[in-house]
Amino acid sequence: LRTAPAPISIDGALTAAATALRTPGRRPTAIVCDDDKLAAGAYKALRRLGLRVPDDISVTGLDDLTLATALDPELTTVRLDSELFGERGMQALLAVLEGRTPDGGDIPVELVVRASTAPPGAP
Repeated sequence: LRTAPAPISIDGALTAAATALRTPGRRPTAIVCDDDKLAAGAYKALRRLGLRVPDDISVTGLDDLTLATALDPELTTVRLDSELFGERGMQALLAVLEGRTPDGGDIPVELVVRASTAPPGAP
């Protein structure tokens, strides 16, 4: 939901989600956010538009911040080991600066299913 290279903000996500949801055409069945803060902004936009999570539209986030369980309904999100993510990023940066190819490898993630998602059209 990022519309410009600006710091992640709930208000920015609210504006982006509201704009996207007001465009003509079929409404999406889900909003997938790349941060739990953006998901919080999407929640606000949906409520202001009279839409219910997940009855009308599902919302997901990323990071599994404490915020994810403070939202109502609680946010389905992807838990990412941020310490390992930062460590791998720094290792890759150092490798590039030293003229080496960064090591590959996956960073484990876990889908944390909560109440913000439902099958499309579910009651």
